[in-house]
Amino acid sequence: MQLGVVTAGLDVMFFGVTGMTVRDVRMMGRLFVIASFVMLGGFAMMLRRMLVMLGCLVVMLNACVIAHVSHSRGWLS
Repeated sequence: MQLGVVTAGLDVMFFGVTGMTVRDVRMMGRLFVIASFVMLGGFAMMLRRMLVMLGCLVVMLNACVIAHVSHSRGWLS
């Protein structure tokens, strides 16, 4: 039963594609290019945010190490 539902959807899609004009096919290509640029921009933004979080972690760990070393040597009396 599930297989019949899946193939029925594919048949409708193939019949819809055969009715597309060349202009519509070119428009779909352009839309895919735009969508890929949007995805790359989102990936770049996510990568930047991860690097900022990593930088904050490094600063925090550095502050903890400096505070620990200075406290153990008696610099912060």
